[in-house]
Formats: sequence, structure tokens, C-alpha cells
Amino acid sequence: MAPSLGNRRHRLIVVLAAVLAVALVFVVRLVFIQIVDAPGLNAQAEGNRSVPLTLQAVRGTITDRSGNVLSQSVQRYRVAADQTLAGDSIVQVDGKGQKWTLQQIIDRLAEITKKDPARIKTALEGTSQYSIVAQDLNADQYQELRALDIKWLAIEAVPHRTYPSGAVAGNLLGFISSDQQPQAGVEVLADSCLAGTDGKESYERGADGIRIPGTTVTEQQVTDGGTVELTIDRDLQWYVQQKITERQSELGAQWISATVLDAKTGDILVAAETPSLDPNDVGASKEQDRGSRIFQSTYEPGSPIKTITMAAAMEHSDVGPESQFQAPGSIAVPGTSHTIKDAWDHDTLNLTSTGILMKSSNTGIMQVGDKVDDATRYSYLKRFGIGEKSAVDFPAESSGTLAPVDKWDKISHYTTMFGQGIAATPIQVASAYQAVANNGVRISPRLIKSCTSADGTTTENPSAQPEQVIQPETARKLRGMLEPLFTQYVGKSAQIAGYSLAGKTGTSQIAGTNGGYLPNQYVNSLAAMAPAGDPRYVVGITIYNPATDKTSDNTMSLFHDIMAQTLITNNVPPATGELPDYAPTW
Repeated sequence: MAPSLGNRRHRLIVVLAAVLAVALVFVVRLVFIQIVDAPGLNAQAEGNRSVPLTLQAVRGTITDRSGNVLSQSVQRYRVAADQTLAGDSIVQVDGKGQKWTLQQIIDRLAEITKKDPARIKTALEGTSQYSIVAQDLNADQYQELRALDIKWLAIEAVPHRTYPSGAVAGNLLGFISSDQQPQAGVEVLADSCLAGTDGKESYERGADGIRIPGTTVTEQQVTDGGTVELTIDRDLQWYVQQKITERQSELGAQWISATVLDAKTGDILVAAETPSLDPNDVGASKEQDRGSRIFQSTYEPGSPIKTITMAAAMEHSDVGPESQFQAPGSIAVPGTSHTIKDAWDHDTLNLTSTGILMKSSNTGIMQVGDKVDDATRYSYLKRFGIGEKSAVDFPAESSGTLAPVDKWDKISHYTTMFGQGIAATPIQVASAYQAVANNGVRISPRLIKSCTSADGTTTENPSAQPEQVIQPETARKLRGMLEPLFTQYVGKSAQIAGYSLAGKTGTSQIAGTNGGYLPNQYVNSLAAMAPAGDPRYVVGITIYNPATDKTSDNTMSLFHDIMAQTLITNNVPPATGELPDYAPTW
């Protein structure tokens, strides 16, 4: 029986309704795609073909006080490949396109980059769209690679840190990591000036992976780092490093440091040490030699502290340059079983205050120090910078050790008078003598002179606030008391023709990690100035654990060479302003 007309109509309506429903779904979806979802889909599509790039800022330059470059970043290059596109390609040879096989391309890349062809081949195999083929390439190699015009190769500029003077001031400068991050020294200290701001840009590429011309968008401009000017004199630094290296070899010392300070400003002209670090080859140095011991290593300074004890007594008691004392070979510390001796055996000596410093008598300075209460002596040590970091604030700089006065016992009451039970850095000791040289005005050391940003704006790094730590007349008398070391005693060998010298030697035992002192291990030191009447420069020397010649006499030849070269380099005329001639004995 044939279907009725009503049934056929019903089925047609159902079919039409289904078709309309499906069509409506497509229309709705199309509306969402073209209108509602369009921005997101467009962004997704653009993201799929957009390639972000980071434009690395060039790290700034470090120079010495005269503009000589000590550290700089130069442009090096790396070549990377899109492995998904690597294969036989058209290569430009003498301006003409030639079809080369992948193997021919590998051979040419190896020839230009001086790399193993097998390593090049490995770098081109795989599914990575960014595979580094070769790094640390120079400008000539860059030009040769660029001339090939291989579409699936990207040649990128990469900053490379270099230190033109090698190990000169290397321990000061520090170094950076392979990813351009500062690791030590001035590179860390002045990073806010040296570090630039990376730029950002993007470009679009087609289905073949090639950049689409005209699609590059700069999202953030690159700003290069600034220039840091140090107070260091590169040539004088080099000279001193040569001298201390020679002396280390002669003495078999564990390490030696030498510092030259401008007595009037506190500026550091030289901060030399050996073993030295060459930042171009950090791996060639032992880890313990990669910092700066001048700022980071401490030792018991010993006898140079006697000058501070004397200064306190001269300003707070009746002690003068020729006050008379009888110094026995040893003194028992009252209320203890401890006995303090001089470094050499002797009968009782009739020494003046000047003679106590010249001879470096422990028993003599004990009598001087007893004229002042502990709180006063402690305040003088603090004034002279003992127990505090310098104004340089060098990375990992040590503040040394100076126990609070209420922690001093019957023994430390005396040992602090001659620099035992105290720990100081070489820069602290040199800085203390800068105050004596500068008529009692201490200016904490300065290493960074200025920062000049990429736009040419220079910001000076001011010197530390001057502090009058002792009276000018006290400082002048002390210089007169420190002069006989060089005119009448062991310092005669260090005399410089035409110049008067003043200073203090020190020999102290090396403290063990578990208390007590290490047998037959010493630190020899010297802090001295010239010309003594009106000093221009202070030289501090530390010789740590010499194998031979374990007395402070071993500093004299080194001091002579360093101070003489400093005076000559800076055209300092012979001494002016004669000092009083104080008698060392009575």
C-alpha cells in the first residue's frame, strides 16, 4: 500500500528540520569563529608563525684611572640550525646560487668554524628548530657564514667578556659566567652599572621556516651597560704584581699582597696579590685564589696595632714621643699563669716610646697601653677601621674580628695592645696608616671612581666621609716616632734616596682553627708611608707563611721597590716638612 501524502509531508518536514538544525550549528560555529573567537584564533595563528628574539645587551667596560681597558665585552658569534629544514640547499658561492648536498654544506661549515665535521653533522640531525652548530666565532667567520646565505641557518651575535691585561688586577676585577652573570670582584660590585638591559623583538616566518621580510617588530630597545672607572693605576699594578710574584718565589710564601693608597684621598692605586687570577682563564686558578685576599682574608696583624695603642696613650695620658720605659724580656700577666715575651731574648732595655715602636717591644707597649682604659683603646681601634668593612664593600669582604671590650679578659687586655686576639684584613691595616699619614684624618678606601652610562651620563662615586681619628699633632709625632725604623734600625735597607720614610713592621703567628697557634708559621707585614714629613702614599705589605726568612725584615726590599716606583710614577718631589728627631733610648 502506497504511503499517504500526509506521511510524505511529515518525513519531508523532519528532513528539512534536521538540515536546518545542522546548518544552524554551522552558522553558530562560524559566527563564533569569525566574530567571537577571531582575536584569540588570530593571536594563536600569529603565535605559531611569530618567532621571539632576545637582543643581548653588551656588558659595560671596566677601566683604570687613566681610561686603560681592564675588562670589556667584544662581539662574538654563534650559528644555529633548524634541524627540520636542514638538507640539500641553494648556497651562494661568489654571488651565484649553487645546489649543494647536505654533506657539502657540512664540510664547508666545518672548514669555516674549525669544528669537527662529525659534530656539525650531529648538530644538524633531529627535529629541533634551534640547534647550536658552533659558538665563539669571530667577525671573519661570521662574514663567511653570512655569505653562504643558507636559509635554515641563523647567525647570532653573542657578547664575549675579555680581560686585555690578563692577570693584572684580576683578583680585583673578578669574572663572569658563560651566561654573562657576574661571579666575583668588581664584576659583582659594579654590576648595576655594567649590566645593560636586553632588548626584545619578534618576526614572522612562513611555512618553510624562513623569516618573512618586513615583519620584524621591536618590543623593547636594547640598552648596553655603562663604563666603570677604577682608582687603580694599571701600569703600577702590573709592576707591583711582578715584584710580589718574584718575592713569593724567593720566600716560598703561601701568598703575598701589596696595597698602595693615596694618603690624601684614600684611593686605592694598587691592590696586588699572588697567586694571581687571570679572568680569561679562571679554570687555571685554584678556587681559593679567585677572590681578593686584600679584602677577604684575615690574620692577626700583630705589631702594626702598637701604633694605635700609642696614639690612644698619647691623647689620653702623659705619654709622649720620648717618655721613658724599662722594657724587660718578659712580663707575667697579673692574675694568670700567662707570660708575654718579646720576639727576641734581651735584658731590660731603657726605651722611649719611640724606641718601643722602633724595636717593636711587646713588654714596652704593655706599659704604654696600661695608661689607658680598655674602653678608650677599643674606641681607637674602631676609629682606625679595625673590626669594620671598608667603604669599598667588596664582595665577601671580611670585617675582621674585634671582640667587644666587655669580652676582654686579663690576657686580651694586653694582647690587644700589640695585635693578637684581633683579626684584620690587609686593607684595614693599610687604611689605619693612611690616617696617620693624613694628619689624623682617615678616609676609608675607595676603589670605584665613577660610572658612565651608555648615554654618556657620568656619576661620580664620592670618597668616604673624612673622619678626624687623632689630632694632627699626634699624627705628626707618630710619623716622627715611626721614622727611626728606617734611619736607625732594620729599615735602613729600604731607604729611598731623597725621601724620608715612616712605618711599622709586624710578625705574628698564624692562629689555628681550633685555638692556639700553628708552630713555625708566621705572617710578616709592613705598613709605611713617604715622604714621612708630608706623606703622599701608603704601602701595605702582607707576606703569609713564608718558608724561609720568617721575620718582617723580608718586607723591606719589596717595600723599597714598590714605594720608589710609586713616587717616580707620580712625580713626587723629595721630602718636605722635616719631622722631629726623637731618641729611641735613654
